[in-house]
Amino acid sequence: MRSQRGFTLLEVLVATAILGLVLMAVYGTVARTLTAANHADMRADINASGRTMVLKLAEELESALPPTAGDDVGFVGIRGNASAPTDAVQFTSVIHRLAGLEQLAGGRAIVGYSLDEMPDAPGFYALRRQEELLSVPAAPADGDESELDSDPAAAEQAALEEEEMQAMPAMRAIYLIDHVAGLRLFYLDPETQEFVEEWDTTKGGDDGRIPGLPAAVHIKLYLADGEGATHEFSTTVDLPLANIVPTPTS
Repeated sequence: MRSQRGFTLLEVLVATAILGLVLMAVYGTVARTLTAANHADMRADINASGRTMVLKLAEELESALPPTAGDDVGFVGIRGNASAPTDAVQFTSVIHRLAGLEQLAGGRAIVGYSLDEMPDAPGFYALRRQEELLSVPAAPADGDESELDSDPAAAEQAALEEEEMQAMPAMRAIYLIDHVAGLRLFYLDPETQEFVEEWDTTKGGDDGRIPGLPAAVHIKLYLADGEGATHEFSTTVDLPLANIVPTPTS
């Protein structure tokens, strides 16, 4: 009979060590791949969020209405504190709200953007959008009065929609995005063609003329990612109604 020889202890230890090295190499490759994928996803998310917020702010600024005599709201751009870029802006615009069954109702409102500190994340802010209706939106026209008189159901629906619009809260506020590192706004003076840090149309000049809208606004939004890095998103938007000359205050 031939003797049967098994593995020695040394051979088992060597095989175990080689297997451990192979598993460590595979784990390291998989871990680096997952880390890179997570990093790419995080960058894609923050880039999408940053671009969306900047474009939304630019779109609303583009619709800012010029100031008029007796208007105590106007267009006001306030500089933030020196330690952090926490600028704020407030302007009048025509907004649209849903009323009834997916119908839009428009009204003149004060729109403002500002930063509020996050209690659970020191040094970071949440971007706040606030709107306050100055006029009650008009009911959307679904037909003439004769049609409503001949159709009681339509008349009842129109009355419900009118009641819903009348019950709309005058003020609404919402946080659009958190972990904001800062917001900077620069306003283009149409006379000097230079960007300034503040703008206020509520303060009349020595000649009694109300300052008009800035010709353009340069927006800089700073967002922080999960690793603590800050990313800047910027754009410049022209204000088409800036060429309208405001009426004198007197």
